[in-house]
Amino acid sequence: MWNTVQVSMGSSTVRGRYRVEGDTLVLEWRGGRHAERCGMVKPEVVAVQALRREAEQHPVAA
Repeated sequence: MWNTVQVSMGSSTVRGRYRVEGDTLVLEWRGGRHAERCGMVKPEVVAVQALRREAEQHPVAA
């Protein structure tokens, strides 16, 4: 099941969706797909941090 996540980046909002597959969090957003091990950390926290990091590193034009 996919869950939604969003972060504010200046005056815009970046949205994505994530799901947990085993101990790996899979994040999809406009800039692509990112997978990361989440271990004992809540998936919501990992998803927000991953989306923020990806959006900063790979900005997508509107």
